[in-house]
Amino acid sequence: MTDIDWTQALCLGADREKWFVEGTTADANADRAEAKKTCFRCPIREDCLTSALAEEQGRGESGRFGIRGGKSSKQRYEMTRRRVGAQSKQQRVA
Repeated sequence: MTDIDWTQALCLGADREKWFVEGTTADANADRAEAKKTCFRCPIREDCLTSALAEEQGRGESGRFGIRGGKSSKQRYEMTRRRVGAQSKQQRVA
């Protein structure tokens, strides 16, 4: 993986709690939406997501936290599950 210039991250200096909010209240959902909105404007979003997926490799859903690369922990877990499932299917076909 290439070096990531984290100084370009739009989340730097932002309220960290918005990226790691818990619960499903309207306020919690609004904070998550605001964090994701910031991520989608971020110039390093793809690198951040790639980094998160690499760091979380082998972890279950409960071992992932926060919004990273514009995705929630659950979304990143599902991305990994789909990717692993697709790889397994390709191996079966070969």
